[in-house]
Amino acid sequence: MQIQSILKMSPGCRLHPTQDVLLIPEGTLRLSGPSREVLMRIDGQRDVNAIVEDLLLQFSDANPDEVRRDVLTLLDRLEQRGVIKA
Repeated sequence: MQIQSILKMSPGCRLHPTQDVLLIPEGTLRLSGPSREVLMRIDGQRDVNAIVEDLLLQFSDANPDEVRRDVLTLLDRLEQRGVIKA
């Protein structure tokens, strides 16, 4: 996953409207921490860097390097599972 990658959800994948789960064709993935906040920003128009910058505005006390690393790790795992596409 590159910081310039523009992401979108794979077909059949979407956030549950009220619960911290991601609906996928095989069932559900429980979301923890700020995962939902990251996934809410995947719109097919913003790149990873824009998502990180937006999160840093919301979580102003967070360490920028840690946020960037955590977001990239999460997105890499989700891309490997076929949930998102760059």
